[in-house]
Amino acid sequence: MNRFEPDAARAPQAGPSDLRVFRVFQHFGDPQLAQLAAQGREHPVAQGHVVYDEGSAGDDFFVVLAGTVEGHRNTPAGRQPVTRIRVGQLFGEVSFLDGRPRDLATLATEPSVLLAFHGEGVRRAAAADSELGAALAHTFWHSLAAKIRQANQFMGELLPPSHAAVARPAARRGSSVDLRPGAKLDLFAESGLSAAELRLLATTLRAESFPPGANLFLEGERGDSLYIVAGGEVVISRRIPGRGEVLLATLPRGGVFGEMALVDDQLRSADARSGLGGCTVLVLSQFLDLVCRVLCHRLRAMIEQLAERRGQPPAP
Repeated sequence: MNRFEPDAARAPQAGPSDLRVFRVFQHFGDPQLAQLAAQGREHPVAQGHVVYDEGSAGDDFFVVLAGTVEGHRNTPAGRQPVTRIRVGQLFGEVSFLDGRPRDLATLATEPSVLLAFHGEGVRRAAAADSELGAALAHTFWHSLAAKIRQANQFMGELLPPSHAAVARPAARRGSSVDLRPGAKLDLFAESGLSAAELRLLATTLRAESFPPGANLFLEGERGDSLYIVAGGEVVISRRIPGRGEVLLATLPRGGVFGEMALVDDQLRSADARSGLGGCTVLVLSQFLDLVCRVLCHRLRAMIEQLAERRGQPPAP
């Protein structure tokens, strides 16, 4: 299979005006946009060429200037498409943010033009200019949230309905619970967060308890909080017209949810309710940079689920 091999020495550099036309960069100040453009190079990619392979190392990220790119995942049934990236959209930012190998293979489905950003160069520039770092975080939050919402839609199409639509009780506030900081930190023992980030979480999060079957929030509501499951389980589901409720996930202790409405200021895209034994959650009402890592983790998990579903043989 043909592979995209960028030649940075010959590729033209992007200018700020090239980036300003895309929504993901319209919130940048002129100096910050110029710094980012200095790290970008335009590359034509032929139809069928692979940009990077699943499992490969790399921290460059890309914007599609023309054409379309698909993300594919290897499954027992062969390589399956799980995401589609169109003009003006980002891809590759997950590995830039979390430093892990690529979770997908990406290839051009038609002749395309990509704007490739040098990961290490962008990282150095952002470290030297806090305004650039904040603008990039805003861009990544929106990009990751859009991908997760797309994955939610795909999951709703692939998963069977659990039961017919029924009336839902209103969402409610939980009862306040007193948890020691150490108990909160135990939830993040394997999160990869720094000690400073962990201490900030321990002092910022509040604990709330919900009885069995209580709605924490409903699809279509405006969100103002992120949640972490501290005890019990939380069920995430969507209502699909004509199909009823579709189960998306059952989150155990340590599961994170509700972050996307904070990122892109859109309405909640799913319901969240406590499991059969009730639940205790930690609630974060102010926004932190670590949400990018939460989104990366969520997107990788959803891509894994989508690949498993798409790789299953069709029902007889």
